[in-house]
Amino acid sequence: MKPQVSLGRRAYFSVGRRLHNPAWGDEQNRQVFGKRSFPHGHDYTLDVFYRGEVSDEDGMIVNISEIKPIIAEVLKQLDGKFLDCDVPYFQTHRPTAENIVEFIWNELPSRINTGRLVRLRLQETSTSWTEKTEATMKVTRQYEFAAAHRLYATGLPDEENSARYGKCSNPAGHGHNYNVEVTVEGTPDSATGSIIAPEELDRIVDEEIFERFDHKHLNEDCPEFTNLIPTSENFAKVIFDCLQPRLDRDGHRLAKIGLHETTKNYFEVEA
Repeated sequence: MKPQVSLGRRAYFSVGRRLHNPAWGDEQNRQVFGKRSFPHGHDYTLDVFYRGEVSDEDGMIVNISEIKPIIAEVLKQLDGKFLDCDVPYFQTHRPTAENIVEFIWNELPSRINTGRLVRLRLQETSTSWTEKTEATMKVTRQYEFAAAHRLYATGLPDEENSARYGKCSNPAGHGHNYNVEVTVEGTPDSATGSIIAPEELDRIVDEEIFERFDHKHLNEDCPEFTNLIPTSENFAKVIFDCLQPRLDRDGHRLAKIGLHETTKNYFEVEA
């Protein structure tokens, strides 16, 4: 069997929307959807991935000149529209990012030449995106907080700590603006159209991560690191363990944590 190769094509579109369940009153809609219950819009970035064997004849999976008009024709149904009013699908489905991804997935051809549709990634804002594959759907939100730490192993002499950790073993510690990506996997709820409400995920991250670690010295202020060196590898694991009990329920689960310590250093924990 020939190796499989993936091809990604990016496209952009803009829509207006209002998240509203007609079976509920205005107050319940505001409680569930918050500000999203009022008319608003987004500029979306869509990445479409097809995967397959490379053709011996032309060296391609899918000809870019062929896939461009196909994607454009699908997005023509959405671009510049107010989804609730202008697109029949969204009169019975809440126009969440999850349902927009589902709509696009169903409208795109499952196969083009030797390639099959394997993944969509829809970025709604710089800190939130949704991904769909053949098997699953995931939503990710990104958060930033600040914390200090010192890398020091008590079982090693000072010289060894200095050699191993360098300036990160500074006795007073040092700090970072951490970025954490929280990815939740599940099935969108039929009433809300969401895997998990963004407001709920924000609240859980605030309670479990920000209240514990934001503007704290991990070594001195956080009992999680009393007997644990606060490397970013360990920090990513601790963050995952703090969030998992709150997110593994109600038809969804914590799928992944991505921790950016700096723009160069990234750490990941998957379920």
